[in-house]
Amino acid sequence: MLFLMVKKLFKKQMKAFLIQSLEWLVAQTDNDIDDLLVGKVKTAMKLGVV
Repeated sequence: MLFLMVKKLFKKQMKAFLIQSLEWLVAQTDNDIDDLLVGKVKTAMKLGVV
């Protein structure tokens, strides 16, 4: 039971880290395609697809 809770927490932290990394990458490169891609990934993560 504890393992499942830790696994779930770790998964949430990895998603947050991934979003932050993508946002940082987009900030470094001024590209509309990157902005669109990050928007789609964030939406998918909110829906629970990724």
